[in-house]
Amino acid sequence: MAEMSMYQHGASARKQSLLITTLFIFSVLLIAVLIASLAAVRLTPAAANQASQIVVDWQLFAYVTLAVTAVIVLTSLWKIVSMGGEGAKVARALGATDVSEETSDPLITRYKNIVEEVALGASMQAPRIFVLENEQGINAFAAGNSPDKAAIAVTRGALKLLSRDELAAVVAHEFAHIRNLDMRLNLRVIGLIHGLMALYIVGRILMHSGGRSRKGGAQIALLGIAIILLGLLGAFMGKIMQAAISRQREYLADADSARYTGDPDSLAGALKKIGGLQRSGMKEAVHDELEEARHMMFSDLSTKMSGLMSTHPPLVKRIQALDPSFDPDNNGWPSMKITETQ
Repeated sequence: MAEMSMYQHGASARKQSLLITTLFIFSVLLIAVLIASLAAVRLTPAAANQASQIVVDWQLFAYVTLAVTAVIVLTSLWKIVSMGGEGAKVARALGATDVSEETSDPLITRYKNIVEEVALGASMQAPRIFVLENEQGINAFAAGNSPDKAAIAVTRGALKLLSRDELAAVVAHEFAHIRNLDMRLNLRVIGLIHGLMALYIVGRILMHSGGRSRKGGAQIALLGIAIILLGLLGAFMGKIMQAAISRQREYLADADSARYTGDPDSLAGALKKIGGLQRSGMKEAVHDELEEARHMMFSDLSTKMSGLMSTHPPLVKRIQALDPSFDPDNNGWPSMKITETQ
């Protein structure tokens, strides 16, 4: 029953993320059309015995639409290219350490073996692997825009606190993000948000130039203000949609992890341990770099963020999708300590 539930969650998550992405792209095009309409539509003065008429300069409409679209697309592409696609580069930037070929650390050796086993089970190339040595909580992330450039990192806390099967389930979850190209999708959404923010700069330029111009200055300034507002609104909506896409991709990765390992209970166990740590009052010091990449993590770094801006589904819902019998109010959380070892 739990396995069927996970397949249903996976199919639903795939459809939902595709729908949200399509709506976001449509909203970007709508913003371009609205700005072009504000620039191209004129209200002619009323003549004797005649009502005012709305006149549309279609040539100007086309030019403005193309110009706004070009600003968004080119700025988005620049952002995507500048962020790069190398998973190892991203992992190092987030403070992760390469796992060396030779190590005397049994936890690292177990981690390496698990990655190789999951790669074999998922019929995928084994990615570069890293460890976040200074993070004592349970977490992980995948980075890279394609499977051949991917990297996986887990926290030192995950190595210590998770059993072998639980760590394998978390690693499989990150493999699912790699196979589903979630990092590439997220990078494109980030690029579009950046492109919408570029409209804010364009709007400020128009607003100031309109204020200094005598001929048509008021209309130019108003157009600049409209572009600023639409750009900010679009970027805000983009962040909401980015969070919604991220939540659906987490459900999808959970479902795929259960499929790769054939063991949904172990993934549920890892999530329960995260909940146990949170309820134990653990105050984990999280570096700024990881906070900025919170959408990439296996578990949300903040328990305060909820609602539309949350990048992860509620922990209880993720667990219940894997283990429908889970009852958080009836001793459902394990007792955890940050110094515990496995």
